[in-house]
Amino acid sequence: MISAASLQSLYGQSLSLIEKEDIDLTKDGMAYCRPGVVNKSRGRGLLIERTMVGDQNLAPRAGGIEGANASEIDYIEQFRAKIKIPIINAPSLKVLAGYEYQQESVHFDRIGYFNQELFESLNGKALRTNKYSVYITKSFNERVYGGLRLRTSYRGDYEQMMNFDPRYATYSGLAAVGFKEREDLEWGLGLMFGRNFFNTTILPFGVFNQTFSEKWGIETVLPVQIMMRYNFSPTNLLLFGVEYQSSSYALDLLQPETQGMTPYYFRHAEIALKATYDRKLYSWIWLTAETGYLIPRRARFDNTLDATYDFRARTSPQPYFRVGLFLSPPRDMIK
Repeated sequence: MISAASLQSLYGQSLSLIEKEDIDLTKDGMAYCRPGVVNKSRGRGLLIERTMVGDQNLAPRAGGIEGANASEIDYIEQFRAKIKIPIINAPSLKVLAGYEYQQESVHFDRIGYFNQELFESLNGKALRTNKYSVYITKSFNERVYGGLRLRTSYRGDYEQMMNFDPRYATYSGLAAVGFKEREDLEWGLGLMFGRNFFNTTILPFGVFNQTFSEKWGIETVLPVQIMMRYNFSPTNLLLFGVEYQSSSYALDLLQPETQGMTPYYFRHAEIALKATYDRKLYSWIWLTAETGYLIPRRARFDNTLDATYDFRARTSPQPYFRVGLFLSPPRDMIK
């Protein structure tokens, strides 16, 4: 998995807005609904995780996945750290500031003739993402709540840890309204706006979460994620299902003849069949472990100077494994 921005950047991130923030039920006799259902997966105030993706082939869209033109990726490694800091923690209103840093690198075992210079430039290079977000959740009464998320991201192969060059920038916003029908059932509708270095997108989405019993439940963000949940205990749970994933980067291709740089935009997307296990270790500290299989949907490289050099590539399916730690405060700390 080479995590380029598309539906996942818009749809998938809506989970962090709608299911993570909790609001107390009462204050001064006024009832406020609490987003989320009983036994739902835990919110993550601080997260550190590492991912390893298995070997795969990268080849021209036309022709076989193997041969002289095909390249072989040995492995892909990823690192992610994110934090959310509460700014306002009132019974009917939550405002949080968020920061997230991601880094990944693609390591080739063999590079074929197909776009050899580009893949040699990409080999082992750090692809970085910095995200700056504001989350607002407002409970209007005992049944209805709303949410807003504003985000600016910088994605590319820049050398330093942070780079605010507009070439790397993407901007997105998300607004949603949720309905808490019962403690075990909620649903919501929303709209997302995204503008990045290759397009502008406006997309609708839906959320449906339900707990069927003490053990079983479902958590969804439609149409990009459907996850079944099994609670072994209040501190020990398993999520399994399917998720659409994508990401994008602005790249610079070094031209050996001139030592100049040619800018490219790289996008890719996969469907992940996955299972995630979360377990409380101590106090606020939780362990998360995830494994799955990535089915490629798209890998595209766009030359920003000359569209005749744009190309699409085919990749083979690959397994991945992810492990991390996160902090999740107890519910009674949230007003």
